[in-house]
Amino acid sequence: MSDHSAGLAALADPVRRQILDSLSESGPQSASALASGFDITRQAVSKHLKQLEAAGLIGRSTNGRAVLYEVDRRAISDTAMWLAATTQRWNERLDRLGGLLH
Repeated sequence: MSDHSAGLAALADPVRRQILDSLSESGPQSASALASGFDITRQAVSKHLKQLEAAGLIGRSTNGRAVLYEVDRRAISDTAMWLAATTQRWNERLDRLGGLLH
């Protein structure tokens, strides 16, 4: 498996993608603030945050007693570049195969 496996697995879940979208749009947020925008419990949001953090897609910092989560833009960018390169390779392979079949 690739170095991006954990990130891709984390992105497979729609709630985690929505959490990333929220963090991207609104900046650093606490689990409680994030949970207020979802129809799931704060504990469920916390579990999703732990998976995103374990995948390296988000980081956390403290502000007083609050724990704030934010997107690791470098990790997202690295994953996006890997996906783009992989897509290009597959498109080239499919084009070659299409040329052989015609």
